[in-house]
Amino acid sequence: MKGVNNSNVINSKNIITIFNILRSIGLNTSHRGTKYINKAIQLMTLNDNDIVIVENIYNTIATIYGNTTSKQVKNDISYAIKSRVEQKSKDNFEKIFGFEYDKYYFTNKMIIEEISRLIKNN
Repeated sequence: MKGVNNSNVINSKNIITIFNILRSIGLNTSHRGTKYINKAIQLMTLNDNDIVIVENIYNTIATIYGNTTSKQVKNDISYAIKSRVEQKSKDNFEKIFGFEYDKYYFTNKMIIEEISRLIKNN
């Protein structure tokens, strides 16, 4: 993926932080789509550019995991987001992101970008 700085590998503390955020907003962390979200966030935090094309991230994840396509990665991420425990999302959203809950943020691109910003700023 263009713009990824391969010399910087995301540290294990950040991976755990991502995992905990995903769990806190109601995602099932054993779901394949949630694992793809985690990987997408890792890739975005290593990205040197402010603008990222999500389709490129899907392609990169499909390449990393193999036996899948970018379309399947996108669909699995979407399913993980849609099948979250919504009450947990509402209860924890403001504590995590610092602003009021809005279901608008629960799209593939938005949730990946918002969590990536949190990780980059910590």
